[in-house]
Amino acid sequence: MKYNWMNTLSSSALVAVLSSTALATDADRLSALEKEMTDTKAELAALKGEKTDLYGIETSEKSKFTFGGYAEAHANFVDGGGDQFDIHRLVLYLGYEFADWIRLSSEVELEHAWTDDGGYVLLEQLYVDFLLSDPLSIRVGRVLAPLGIVNQNHEPTLFFGVERPFVDQVIIPTTWSMDGAGIFGAPLSWLTYEAYAVAGLAGSGFDGSDGVRDGRLKGREGLDDPAVTGRIDFYPFVDRDLPAQQDLRIGVSGYYGGTDNASRGGPGPGNVDNTFAMAAADFQYDVSRVIVRGVVAFGNNSDAAALNAAYSNDVGEDIFGWYLEGGVSVMPDSWKTGKLKESDIIPFVRYSMYDTQHKVPTGTVKNEANDRSDVTVGVNWMLTQNFVLKADAQFMSNELVGSDVNNRYNLGMGWIFQ
Repeated sequence: MKYNWMNTLSSSALVAVLSSTALATDADRLSALEKEMTDTKAELAALKGEKTDLYGIETSEKSKFTFGGYAEAHANFVDGGGDQFDIHRLVLYLGYEFADWIRLSSEVELEHAWTDDGGYVLLEQLYVDFLLSDPLSIRVGRVLAPLGIVNQNHEPTLFFGVERPFVDQVIIPTTWSMDGAGIFGAPLSWLTYEAYAVAGLAGSGFDGSDGVRDGRLKGREGLDDPAVTGRIDFYPFVDRDLPAQQDLRIGVSGYYGGTDNASRGGPGPGNVDNTFAMAAADFQYDVSRVIVRGVVAFGNNSDAAALNAAYSNDVGEDIFGWYLEGGVSVMPDSWKTGKLKESDIIPFVRYSMYDTQHKVPTGTVKNEANDRSDVTVGVNWMLTQNFVLKADAQFMSNELVGSDVNNRYNLGMGWIFQ
């Protein structure tokens, strides 16, 4: 006779239930049934790979929260003095998936280790994506200006050198956040785009040396004089069979908006009717072990003379900058074993030119010290794909006759976790 364990189990359970029924009151039976249902529910949840929290809420093993961040620390040595160690930034990411088509992303940054002496805590990004389709989705909140390379890809493992390129500091003021809404998508395999309507800049913060950098409003951004911005990226090598391993991206981007804004709304203190426009282009070409990147950006103030009259800050009518850099992976594959299996060594060189007074309005005297250039030579040692050690030397110059610009030597480390 074939052994039927299900019948035996059912018989045993039936005897147990009948025995308990004979002895228990109605209240006892109800309590026992409730406990049995709770235990069964927990067992089923465990079998499904689910968890039950203290409040009885079931969640999937795959959390809807995402956590991450990055950080970088630098030692800067300057000819003539001013050497320092700087825990430059610590950034924490937090995301949440409300649904497979509604996603929150955020980024909070602490600069220079504390909120005095130039440090601050800043909400750098906070936006919600409504993922409607590949060709068209919607983004609302605080986003990064889509100009150049580094502003949207500013984690320390993603760019060459200890400090961000100077073009990405004084021409494109990285990190440049803006509040607004827009659309983005990938309508073709070789094409992506994004476009936003956003809060504008504050012309009262512009100056001859740092360009529009201090015109960024970091708190409650005014909407009196808004702006529009966007970019398009082309990937001409997608789906093409090319010799060697090659990848090319070409991007064009732009910005146009008013500058008569103030924090918490309202016009700027000088009430100047000026617009700032910027056009930029960038590319990255990877072939085998070589990486080549470049950026060019041109900005214009429509009424720099009025800005200077109102704020006495020697604003340039035009600002202009560009850089070209190249790096090559030199670490032999035979070295990539054990603790160094994810490692890579990439020496690089970069030439930059940037002029925040490329053209000045009538009545403003151009300061040739603002027409600057540098050659940066260094190395990125990727201990892993998410942890990098860096070293570089920056040889500085400008067009001011007799000027002696101090060179810089930098050491750094950075990481990203996610």
